[in-house]
Amino acid sequence: MLAALRTSLKQVIVWIFLGVLALGFGLSFGLPSDAITCGVEPIAKTYGENLLDEDYQYQYQAISLVLPLPKDAKFQETMGLKQEVLDAIVERRVLAKVGERMGLAAIKDDAEEATSMGHVIVLGNTYDWLGDGAFNYTMFKQRHLPRFLVTEPKYLEYQRQELLARTVRDLIAGSVTVSEAELRAEYEGRQNQLSLRYARYETARFADLVDPSEGELTKYVEGHKDELVKQFEAQGTRFTKLPKQLRLRFIQVHKPEPPAEDADKPTKAAYEAALKAARLKIDTTAARLAEGEEFRALARMISDDAMTASRGGDYGWASVEGTGTGLDPAIDRAAAALKAGAVSPVVESEEAFYLVRVDGVREGDVPQEEALRELAEDGVMRERGKELARLAAAEALQALKDGKKLTELFKSPDALGLDAPGIDALPVDGEVGSVKESAKGPELRVTGLFARERPIPGLGMNPELTKAAWAADPKAEFIDGVFETDDGLVIAAVEKKETATEEGLAAARAELYRELVARKAGRVTARFAFNTCLADKARGDIVPHDAKIKRLMTYETKEAVDEDGNQVLKPYVMCDRVGNRGGMLRASAMMSGAR
Repeated sequence: MLAALRTSLKQVIVWIFLGVLALGFGLSFGLPSDAITCGVEPIAKTYGENLLDEDYQYQYQAISLVLPLPKDAKFQETMGLKQEVLDAIVERRVLAKVGERMGLAAIKDDAEEATSMGHVIVLGNTYDWLGDGAFNYTMFKQRHLPRFLVTEPKYLEYQRQELLARTVRDLIAGSVTVSEAELRAEYEGRQNQLSLRYARYETARFADLVDPSEGELTKYVEGHKDELVKQFEAQGTRFTKLPKQLRLRFIQVHKPEPPAEDADKPTKAAYEAALKAARLKIDTTAARLAEGEEFRALARMISDDAMTASRGGDYGWASVEGTGTGLDPAIDRAAAALKAGAVSPVVESEEAFYLVRVDGVREGDVPQEEALRELAEDGVMRERGKELARLAAAEALQALKDGKKLTELFKSPDALGLDAPGIDALPVDGEVGSVKESAKGPELRVTGLFARERPIPGLGMNPELTKAAWAADPKAEFIDGVFETDDGLVIAAVEKKETATEEGLAAARAELYRELVARKAGRVTARFAFNTCLADKARGDIVPHDAKIKRLMTYETKEAVDEDGNQVLKPYVMCDRVGNRGGMLRASAMMSGAR
């Protein structure tokens, strides 16, 4: 036993001796700075210093102090909240190192002085956390410092680096100049502005007036087969595993609001007369349907349901089971009792009278042939709707050429605003009658001022309209042309035209120069910081620890990959966002209304 004890003691002494030799060798020839981390795994190493979790937590808390961070987890992942935070740390360290290379210095005393003045630097901007109060060390320790979850020495070191990075930014900004040509171009771009009056003829609104025939659908499917098949495959959930659905149409006639129980006799008499008129209206409509008139045409003329009247009463495919269609329960009950192609008798509820028709019934998976015809229906309506919109806009333009005013043309309820019916009142596909007299046509709108190269407010980028507007006489009643937009056609006139002047340039010069210098300096600094980060990473001064970063950049929402595991969001690469100074976070704050 004594011999075994002696053997063990010898082994312990040998291992201690070897450890001392290894330590001596390391001290003589140098150990990696992260060789002894006491179990803490760094996120990266920058310029020989580990970037740790506490550095990340500080930066996150500092940013949240000055910017409202998005609360939605999916949005956080989509915009890259963690990426913004991490690269903000790297940017600070990169610019601080540039300052050191330039021979600049910022010491702990500088950070203490800035802190005592109530300043805190975050993302390169200086904020005043004291307000109108005087610095109090106890308040700093108890109220300000705990927000950042770090010790006082760490906080001061971060602020020292921020001071040095800010100095580098200031030096770059001080070297930036703006030429006279740049200044003049900016001024003219801002001052040369137009505002338009316009009326939009929306394709979708006119498409509602189209009822494709079976022949048209067949022809469209034959001519667009490949395109429709792709749509079918992309919209699989629209046509697969469906609950029982009905294709509904209905005509609605509102009942008048009943009077109070203690209302006088004339009020009650008026109510009874109005109720009788509503009942007569729906009964007459039912009789006309029985005589063979088209349901869709009557719905457009008679129905007072704003959502479906222009579409010939079409509500689309809906399920009447479970929670129902969302319509009046009386409609659901009537539809559930109908077979495809049948029309209900008059249905009465507390609020209205209805006539209901079921155009079709389906359940489960829709056969591809049927699905293609449904998609073709959308396509035919869209194409025909655009043709009708173009015709209506052309009629309006001709009316202007004939001497009408824009205010005359668009104050009337129908599409053209003329005394005679316009395109909206023409029969569609042989239908009898017209759309309701109360149907609203395009409204006259004003864009507000916009520069020549900017999108037109409310209309987007439209080079053809912009070019014509700038060439038009500002005093003219209209611009000669019908202009296509993403969702229809437009006719327009110049509302207001502003042009640049030498006097205006002289007045705006000083402030505009300062603004352009700041903007240009921001771009130059961003590019400089980004390129420096890439160069320093390439030569090993910045070393990401990929495994740790991968874990850090994994969000619980898993938006980065699709159901098949394919990457849909760009993976984090260190330096990618260096120079942006939290650009996505600032944009998020602006989107949420923060300033």
